[in-house]
Amino acid sequence: MNKHGGYRGGRKDVLDFSININPLGMPEGLRKRLEAALDDLGRYPEITGETARNKIAEDIGAAPENVILGNGAIELIYLFARGVHPERALIPVPTFNEYRRALSMNGCGEVCELTLSPEDDFALDPERLIRLAEKCHPEAVYLCNPTNPIGRLYSKAFIKELMDRMDPEIIWFIDESFIEFSGIETCLEYVNHSDRRLFLLRSLTKFFGVPGLRIGYGVGSAGLIRAMEAYKEPWTINTLALEAAMCIYDDKAYMKRTRDYIQTERQRVFDALSGLPGLQVYPSGADFHLYKVEGRSAQTLQKELLEQHINIRTCEDFAGLETQFFRAAIKRHEDNDRLIAALNNILRG
Repeated sequence: MNKHGGYRGGRKDVLDFSININPLGMPEGLRKRLEAALDDLGRYPEITGETARNKIAEDIGAAPENVILGNGAIELIYLFARGVHPERALIPVPTFNEYRRALSMNGCGEVCELTLSPEDDFALDPERLIRLAEKCHPEAVYLCNPTNPIGRLYSKAFIKELMDRMDPEIIWFIDESFIEFSGIETCLEYVNHSDRRLFLLRSLTKFFGVPGLRIGYGVGSAGLIRAMEAYKEPWTINTLALEAAMCIYDDKAYMKRTRDYIQTERQRVFDALSGLPGLQVYPSGADFHLYKVEGRSAQTLQKELLEQHINIRTCEDFAGLETQFFRAAIKRHEDNDRLIAALNNILRG
């Protein structure tokens, strides 16, 4: 099993920057709806979550047959690899490491990786991607937007250019799990208004602050969705998660408040730490930053921060990243101040 964020030590007072969850907490309306649904735990949920799927489809303007629900976005990553079963795939790295694991577990014969350079702030060069695709002939291309763990954004026009210039038979897997934090446009319209084969992945638990519910969804052509549903187990989504999906997009004020807060606080943290000696901060459009520390490994820095009751996500397990890289989430203002102060204390000596 791959490594992921989340503090697992014995301390109760650790401020955990390794997980990227909305620091404002869940919407109050969602909390009340979940409390009201507790008595429903005595009954089985819908086998496929059809009612919740239809509500999500209505919320995002998609046809229900183009939507599939999952036990978190992670279930859909594995269902895609199992149902679509690409023989060859292309993945720009560094990126979320479950794509490759899902492919390897489900018989993908070759995964071509395009390693992005930190010297270019991990920019994706279309020409390099196209040349590699011409060489390895992938059946699927994976793209994370915003990228994890970097937070780099790709515009809708940029992605369309890639799709238009590459083999029309390629299936595009675009992970938009963090896109709600960014404010950029989704590629949703390309599902119905393009001749390209496209699957979009969305998480509902990160932006809405409920990772324990495990609920996400995907949008794709009806054929792709049917291929995935053929391998989906019954009852993978619990009653409370389905209830959350029924109202998750209703509180537009909460969504705007979150985006405004993250964008303002992300810039404040970037400005506060980008001039710190021995630390490089990479620009981000998500609810986290990627950092590179000099003169020590990220694991060493993690131990030093834990002495001040702060945890970070070291990134040595991401393909294309060395041991000096780490990721830290954007949290509440006062919590971010603690991280800023701790890094200043350690790196300035």
